[in-house]
Amino acid sequence: MSRIMRIDENHAAANMNEGMKKATVVRRPVLGELGNKVFRNASHELVGKAGEKGMALKGSNMTLKNIKPRVDTRWKKAENVVVAAIAKKPVTRSDSLKSTTEGKLRPNAVVKQEPAVHDAVKVNVQLNKGHEMKFVTLKREDSQLSLRSLAKQTRKIKQKSTSTSSASSSDESEIIVKTKSPEKLDNHSQSLLQSIENIDANDAWNPMLVSEYVNDIYKYLNKLESSPGYALCENFLDGQKEITHKMRTILIDWMNEVHHQFKLDIDTYHMTVSLIDRYLQKVKTVPKKKLQLVGVTAMFIASKYEELFPPEIHDFVFITDDTYQKHQILEMEIEMVKTLEFNMGKPLPTHFLRRFSKAAKASDVNHVLAKYLIELASVDYSTAHYKPSEIAAAALYISLYLFPLSSHGRNESGGRIWTTTLEHYTNYSVKELAPIVQRLAKVIKNVPKMMEKKIKSPWVKYSSSKLQCISTHSKLKGPEIDMLINGKLIL
Repeated sequence: MSRIMRIDENHAAANMNEGMKKATVVRRPVLGELGNKVFRNASHELVGKAGEKGMALKGSNMTLKNIKPRVDTRWKKAENVVVAAIAKKPVTRSDSLKSTTEGKLRPNAVVKQEPAVHDAVKVNVQLNKGHEMKFVTLKREDSQLSLRSLAKQTRKIKQKSTSTSSASSSDESEIIVKTKSPEKLDNHSQSLLQSIENIDANDAWNPMLVSEYVNDIYKYLNKLESSPGYALCENFLDGQKEITHKMRTILIDWMNEVHHQFKLDIDTYHMTVSLIDRYLQKVKTVPKKKLQLVGVTAMFIASKYEELFPPEIHDFVFITDDTYQKHQILEMEIEMVKTLEFNMGKPLPTHFLRRFSKAAKASDVNHVLAKYLIELASVDYSTAHYKPSEIAAAALYISLYLFPLSSHGRNESGGRIWTTTLEHYTNYSVKELAPIVQRLAKVIKNVPKMMEKKIKSPWVKYSSSKLQCISTHSKLKGPEIDMLINGKLIL
């Protein structure tokens, strides 16, 4: 095999050398070079013809020997007209009135040259922290203002100002250009800006990351999650006649299992949960026998919204063991879309978690644990009303609390878990996240009781080796969780 590779390398090198020789000997000109060659030849021919004509003229007329050729682009002048250099004078209102009364110049008239006034203009340049500040002194004859306009301006100034100003000289008027120095930030805000890291500084090469607009996008998502069409109220199931929060927990756990069996994206699952909760918040008359139909239809809509190859409707009919037919799912789809007013794109916790993990420079263990906590929160009814960004930030805080970053990263952040960079990009401080972290820690503590009630789909899913067996880790049962429940948070 090595012999074949050596032969291929020698053969390729010989072909390359031979191709280079051919390229130097017979080189085919490209279109641009060919065009340049044509223009070059044409220009040489024109220059040669012009030179022959010039020599013929010089030979015929001896007075043209010492005359050098030049290019004259001016108009042809009339005979017996002397053109003199006229000094430029600023146009005033009186001059414009005179120009209307005066007639045109006669063809044989001689224009006299007036002595131009060339007074020096003093320009003083000073440097102020790298910025040039110019102080210009001009003569009144050089300004573009007439005597009348100057008199009007002085009258207005005298009328406005009550205090008498010192009289200035009639010959000169000084115009001073002042530049405002930028306002300096105080030391606290300047040091705060220096401590915040720009996490998008190295993403300009990737158009998918849209580093120029990513901050504006997340500002819009933060605004959207709090809007009336997407926000959930606390205890939003109050008023339901047949549906209880226990039924909702069983349904969401089953939807998590279906999502895992179909191998769908994680965003599809969270969008399914969002559609179910928003529909149950608006429609208070959902019967118990149609609750599973609501869940299946929500996943059918979410898979069409998020997946490249969504499951067919027959798969959802099969997963319900033919409890519902195809036409029932389609009818419920129409009803849900109308009820939600076609507002499908609610921000999801995973959208914010990806951004927050990037700001924290989180490891794989931190990110996987935060995803596990988000799924536990989606099943639990007591955390369903929190905003997606709040759930994502609290889950990331718990993961950083249980699995701190390396010693190198801790030295950079000064030993803090929630750095100023994280506080800037999440828009949450540790004090604001404290009640959500306590509620989420209680959910982690109640996982064994949930498994006794057969609510164990997230635990089984994250116990696999692909997800680092994070749900079976000993730290999720250790004293750290009790400290979080008691509110002993670290900045």
